[in-house]
Amino acid sequence: MPKRRITQADVAAMAGVSQATVSFVLNDRLPAGVRLSAETRQRVLDAIRITGYSANPVAQRLAGGRNQIIGVFTYEATFPGGGRDFYGPFLVGIEHAAEQLGIDILLFTSARVVEGRRRLTRDGWQRLGIADGCLLLGQHEDRSELQHLLDTNYPFAFIGKRSSEGGRLPYVGADYTGATRRVVERLVALGHRRIGYVGAMGTDQPTTDRWEGYRDALRDAGLGARLVPEEEPDEIVAAVVEQELSAVVLSPERDPEELHDALARRGLDVPRDVSVLLLGQPHHRLRRPQQWSGYAIPREEMGARALLLLSRLVAGEDVPDDELHRLLECSEVDGATVAAPAPRDALPTPDSLVP
Repeated sequence: MPKRRITQADVAAMAGVSQATVSFVLNDRLPAGVRLSAETRQRVLDAIRITGYSANPVAQRLAGGRNQIIGVFTYEATFPGGGRDFYGPFLVGIEHAAEQLGIDILLFTSARVVEGRRRLTRDGWQRLGIADGCLLLGQHEDRSELQHLLDTNYPFAFIGKRSSEGGRLPYVGADYTGATRRVVERLVALGHRRIGYVGAMGTDQPTTDRWEGYRDALRDAGLGARLVPEEEPDEIVAAVVEQELSAVVLSPERDPEELHDALARRGLDVPRDVSVLLLGQPHHRLRRPQQWSGYAIPREEMGARALLLLSRLVAGEDVPDDELHRLLECSEVDGATVAAPAPRDALPTPDSLVP
């Protein structure tokens, strides 16, 4: 049978004080006109230590130092099955930075994954008190939880670009918009005029940033956006044929090798008939990752830089806005899945129209 969680009321009973007094000690803040003797304060701290109350790290801070522990919380499963390992490189970067700073990393995994998501609500808030601050990452975060952390001044940083009221949310992200724009411009320069976006539309920040880069690049070239939202590879190929696409950009949620095999079943070759560009590393383990063209997300660097940023926030530094919100460039990957469109599909490029 699970052990009952210790509460502030338990601490108050052991120390022989009110629950409000326990709260005063934990927050290290007394209302005007309220006095607290050193003896009473020590009784509360002793009760916290003896009971094992989860806010015990706060008592350590009051004693004159931090725990040198940074938490990591992921909104999706950190170690998913099926060969997927999206979070691994982030954790590698975090670990390397932690070694340099001489701090420990605590991975919060007790919150159950429900419908693909974790939540900090309920016991999660108290668990965060174990760490001096926390790194958060995940595609589908809870905006209300992030706002709560901001409102309570708990030190945290998000790995990935995120918006908030007043722009107060600290993050280190990847410039998906700029990277996607560049790879689409590359296709346009090769002569492609019917370029599809393969991936579901969503409200999460990475998806909206990628779509923005794709849409804007085509708009500037005088071309229209073509969304292919289907999930099954054969359905994607059917849409590619129906829309007469000569190139597609693929969101990380789609498996490029399954798409490659489905194109082959229709007698279509990559890149002779259809060029394929990946918008970041896929969420799938690939048999031949080196062959795919597109761009790579600097995940290790994002993890390391996010931890360095958080360490400054924990130390109470006044971090400038341009360092509080950092976007890193994605590196272009040449690969072997991009070529000029077949002559029957190609249209004159803008340069060829100049007299």
